Amino acid sequence: MSGAVTARVEPAPERPGLNIAIGEGVAPVVSPTWTIAGWRLTFVRLGPGQRFDPQADGVHYVKVITGRLAAPDRGAYAEPKVVRDTRLSVDHLLAAGEGALLALFTRTAATPDQAKSMEELTWHGPLADQLGWRTFEAQYSAVTAFFNGADAHLSPGFHLLDADGSEIAYVFVWTAGKGVDLSTHNHGHEPGPRNPAFAEVHWVLFNGTGAGGMYETDEPGAPDRDCFPMQRGQEHGPFFHFDPATGVPRLHENGAVDYPWHGWQAGTDATPGQAYDVVAAFEITVPYARA
Repeated sequence: MSGAVTARVEPAPERPGLNIAIGEGVAPVVSPTWTIAGWRLTFVRLGPGQRFDPQADGVHYVKVITGRLAAPDRGAYAEPKVVRDTRLSVDHLLAAGEGALLALFTRTAATPDQAKSMEELTWHGPLADQLGWRTFEAQYSAVTAFFNGADAHLSPGFHLLDADGSEIAYVFVWTAGKGVDLSTHNHGHEPGPRNPAFAEVHWVLFNGTGAGGMYETDEPGAPDRDCFPMQRGQEHGPFFHFDPATGVPRLHENGAVDYPWHGWQAGTDATPGQAYDVVAAFEITVPYARA
């Protein structure tokens, strides 16, 4: 984009992933681009009324993180628990009056229909060595045995920082193999400096069987689940609770966002071999989250 500032990127000290100074400088600000299994990912900050024309060939999808777009008309969150497509139906992006921070995903000719191995999911781009995969078992075995043996992985991601260094959102990608349940949880732990309270949504790069998706349930182990399957290029609206008048997430006394019990359940099929659900989590911190 002509005249755009390139966001500064560096390893995040004392925590996994990369810091992207997306809030520094006068908009428009555009990050470098990373690729994974043929997908291209770029973060863009636009000021009020600013336009952005995607340059790369391919099919473009846009996930609004904060603010709003006028073209297409889209805010950061769909309606509660509603699944919506994010594919662009226009040839440009136009920020509304408050500006917008967004993630632009581009599906290229090199993107397969399924991700059948973790080797296909190597990150490429600036400091990509910081984005190496780790199993859920290795990540969480010190606190729970739930993920032991699960074919599920997560990659350190991108800390999107405001001009003063505040974290706007943490964006990272995880995988779930066929039949994997990524646990029933409610994010009720007490927030801290390295793990701020957030209002989370997800965006899908691959749905391995076509049947994977979010679910809500009464409690861990409950026999009934309300399921919300999600396909490539789709996002879901809030599962967290919020004030309908302001859109501000509701908090517990300990400062955590109020969620119902929920999780992700990967699908199964009769086709031999693996096919991963590959999903980007957007943990938008409470000061910036407006449903």
